[in-house]
Amino acid sequence: MDFTPQVIVVIRFSYLGENGWRLTHGGLDANRATLYNEARLARRFKLFEALTLRSLLAQTDADFTTAILIGSDFPLAWRKRLTDLVRPLAKARIIALPPMKNFAATKKVLDLCTEAPSHVISLRLDDDDAMSLDCVAEQKRLAPMVLQISGVDTPTVIAFNNGLFLKIAEGGNKLFGVIESLPLGIGMGMIAPKGMRPTIFSTDHRQIHTRWNCYTDSMTPHFIRSVHGDNDSGARVYGVEKDYSDAELDQIMATRFPFTRAELMALHP
Repeated sequence: MDFTPQVIVVIRFSYLGENGWRLTHGGLDANRATLYNEARLARRFKLFEALTLRSLLAQTDADFTTAILIGSDFPLAWRKRLTDLVRPLAKARIIALPPMKNFAATKKVLDLCTEAPSHVISLRLDDDDAMSLDCVAEQKRLAPMVLQISGVDTPTVIAFNNGLFLKIAEGGNKLFGVIESLPLGIGMGMIAPKGMRPTIFSTDHRQIHTRWNCYTDSMTPHFIRSVHGDNDSGARVYGVEKDYSDAELDQIMATRFPFTRAELMALHP
């Protein structure tokens, strides 16, 4: 199978949606106040700059689109800062939408960014996590192979179950390995014909394997998930923790990510 799919990385950056966010239950006004709190946004930007953006800029395959979804009422000063930060990304778009259902909003973002002749890989990434250096390249490499099994017109998911958790806390940070028993959303992609309704946001990432054909790589570390006080979803390991030695962590950092262990351990909540 000889084709090159378009990879579109979708990042929901404090997007004020109608669902898909569990931190408050007081309606849009309460969610808006929480999401756009100045101190919270400062923390999100710090992690975005330290982890997410650096991992995007360091991809070995730089031919991908970054689509950042924000609310139409996202604070203007922070929007300007976000615009300045992502300028070095060759194909980055910031798309502002009013409150919508999560799937509808992300689907609209993907449709606005689609330029592929045949297939799109919709890839999800949170604004406080990091992908490995070769995440985009691996999605492209694996996509034709999994479609040979599933069928060229069958939406199919490629996920990575092996990675690291970075717990950021006042008493000191902890960096450790995980092999998840349930699919994790960081760097997870769905390959599908362009224009088809299903995307990587069609199904909760922890349940993606119950609805779609899913290939998971459990051998190589492909993600860093940050765990901190602003996490919306429960920062729980569904699988096995791996306590690497400092030397092993240094080796993983040197070969898989654009950070050093010291940089990660120095991040503050």
